[in-house]
Amino acid sequence: MNLSRRALLAATAALAAPAARAEPDLSPLRLGTLQFGTVQWVADVIRRHDLDTKHGFALRGSMLANTDAGRVSLMAGASDVILSDWPFVAVQRAAGTKLSFAPFSSATGGIMTPQGSPIQRLADMKGRKLGVAGGPADKSWLLVQAAARGQGIDLAAEARPVFGAPPLLGAKLQQGELDAVLTFWNFAARLEAAGFRQAVSVADCAKALDISPRISMVGFVFREDWANANRPAIDGFLAAVDDAQGLLAASDAEWTAVRPLMDADSDALFVRLRDRYLAGVPRADAAEQASGAARLLAVLHETGGSQATGGIETLPPGVFWPVKDGPS
Repeated sequence: MNLSRRALLAATAALAAPAARAEPDLSPLRLGTLQFGTVQWVADVIRRHDLDTKHGFALRGSMLANTDAGRVSLMAGASDVILSDWPFVAVQRAAGTKLSFAPFSSATGGIMTPQGSPIQRLADMKGRKLGVAGGPADKSWLLVQAAARGQGIDLAAEARPVFGAPPLLGAKLQQGELDAVLTFWNFAARLEAAGFRQAVSVADCAKALDISPRISMVGFVFREDWANANRPAIDGFLAAVDDAQGLLAASDAEWTAVRPLMDADSDALFVRLRDRYLAGVPRADAAEQASGAARLLAVLHETGGSQATGGIETLPPGVFWPVKDGPS
């Protein structure tokens, strides 16, 4: 049995786990998750330690095919909570659909290169063939472009960007067909495990643009009216997530338990996925998250225009769910 098959079986078992647990009569919370998504790891910790029961709700899960399926599931009322980004929430709120966002991860990727590459900074990308995960409006790509302009280089014009899916670009980098790849954190971890290095991080680009690298781009998304009607469930869920992430930060045994869900076929990959995940546990307080998001939205609009921001120029009120401040 190959690893992906084992991981799929483990993920399916984790989703089915609530049916096997004895639970009191608690309000259910339906969490939509991707097959290999990091939320699976957290959900597994919550279930094994009965953190949902502790915090007054019953966690239910459903497997989603992709991010778009998650958004459809939320809009159709098939899921109560999904993982998405706050710009999606902002665009929906501006259009009249009142969604809310609670931070989950500030993990970012970066520009990956071979160990012996002369690329050390953004200005070194001039004339280089750069794979870019996603499309021309990808947020990391726009952020990196904006930072590069501060170093006197227009990456879109002076580098040779090639857009594609992260696994394909990673393979092309390993085959020597690309000089570098700008990719997401989990795919960057896979390249690191294969012997590649990160030349420039997206977090460093954010800092260069006066954007806090601690803000979360990805988080839990839910309908505001549902959350207001089910306040104990959503507050309990967010508290359970905090507890689960605390356990992951403190215990190697927890990582051993979730490893079957990580699709990590080597110890090196397992360690890099673990470390990058923990580095992305939210640390920004509510004010830092809001101000950082507003600044990032302005940079995205300046660099990529209205297409990059879904037609909005400023954050509508109410995007961020009022939760307790994170640690400093």
